[in-house]
Amino acid sequence: MDAQTLELKRSNAELEQFAYVASHDPQEPLRKVASFCQLLEERYGDQLDDRAKQYIDFAVDGAKRMQILVNDLLTFSRVGRVGEELVPVALDDVLDRALGNLSVVLEETGAHVVREGPLPTVTGDATTLTMLWQNLIGNAVKFGHPDRPPEIAVRCEPEPKDGQWRLTVRDNGIGIEPEFSMI
Repeated sequence: MDAQTLELKRSNAELEQFAYVASHDPQEPLRKVASFCQLLEERYGDQLDDRAKQYIDFAVDGAKRMQILVNDLLTFSRVGRVGEELVPVALDDVLDRALGNLSVVLEETGAHVVREGPLPTVTGDATTLTMLWQNLIGNAVKFGHPDRPPEIAVRCEPEPKDGQWRLTVRDNGIGIEPEFSMI
């Protein structure tokens, strides 16, 4: 048992080191991509049409969002290991962040996401909650019906019994086979 515990500690340390390298090393190239795109616009802006300027904005925005995702990878790799405390997180903010991360796929598929009312602030981890929204909405798009664009509704309702919240993501996709349904 002691040998297994020691091996698990070693493995976790290696995983944390990998996550650090994987999240730290891409930072500089991402900064360069954003900077050079901004320099292109600055230097040749008067020669660029609106579409070219829009493409530069997309590249800069994508690089900045990728930096956030890379930082989130490092944060996520440390969740539960460094004693970080849970904090108040506005679900509207993390949903906006998830939608920003999914903006390309949402646009490509013609997906429409509706927020049915304001979302509460809960105690949690912003990175984990962003990933939750991103996975739920990403799956709604991924498993969309081939004959129609995805329509996705997000709602949050209080549970009267225990003061908890029920988060709901509903879509018009292909559905879930009854044997896999949890309801």
